[in-house]
Amino acid sequence: MKTIKKLVLTGLLIVLSITFFTSQVQAFELQKKYIASDTKWVIHLDFKAFIKTRLWDSIYDEKKIKIDHKNKDLLNELNFNILKDLYSVSVYGVDKGDKNAVVLINGDFDRKKIIKRLESEEKPEISKYGNFKVYHWDDDDFGTFVSNNLLVITHSRVNMEYALDVIKGKKPNFKGSALSKRMKEIPGNSILFALAGDLSKLVGKQKSSMMIDKAKMALFLAMERNSDMRLSLKLHTESTEAANNIMQVGNGLLALARMSKKDLHGKEKIINSIQIFSKGNIVEAKMFIPSDFIIDNIDRH
Repeated sequence: MKTIKKLVLTGLLIVLSITFFTSQVQAFELQKKYIASDTKWVIHLDFKAFIKTRLWDSIYDEKKIKIDHKNKDLLNELNFNILKDLYSVSVYGVDKGDKNAVVLINGDFDRKKIIKRLESEEKPEISKYGNFKVYHWDDDDFGTFVSNNLLVITHSRVNMEYALDVIKGKKPNFKGSALSKRMKEIPGNSILFALAGDLSKLVGKQKSSMMIDKAKMALFLAMERNSDMRLSLKLHTESTEAANNIMQVGNGLLALARMSKKDLHGKEKIINSIQIFSKGNIVEAKMFIPSDFIIDNIDRH
């Protein structure tokens, strides 16, 4: 684990091993000015919000968070405490594929120590774009500090320059965009959201199922209720008929899953909590994941 990229991935893997992505929609308001107006999909994570939940309290009290000594030594060297210094992560793309993703990491960074480690071990190429110093390492990774609190990482120089133009105000940001207007559908008590403008185009016909072929805007949410996680997926489809067809297929698959009791392995409560329904051209699925189930399965990741 030697680079900024690996440090970031370490933090993200720890977050992901706890539960799904976590976020609060209020915190995202601060990030809108850094995200491009033509964004096709966006995920926002607010780690500070997650550690205030009752689920986090249970995980922390039972000492379920583990960092191996090697990674711990690296984080200490970089003066970075994930639980205290990682604030949020936003990932967005103006096209499909992870190669087009822009990652915005907000935290309390010791920029000098991180850059010193990167330069001593990776020997990155260094270039300038405006007032920003851009580091290029591992063939296709580009990173720059916008400030001591904001790190930007992309997979191409073009994406990096585009992202920095948005940050500098040279290109329009997410505020007021068509996808941004969908934010009104996100409840204020959400601790996660992932939003896509047109799911069928992003996935592509060759890789999609009938459900995705008919889907347009997609919204995934997670929120805590009575210390359990409530997950929901909402799909805006091309028609009422499409929504009904997706609902019927989903409920059919769900019925088969419920019949396969021997394969559920303790997941009966989760499977039985799933509801799939449609209204107009919208189809929605909801489920609950008990906090006990999440805590018991953390060590298996």
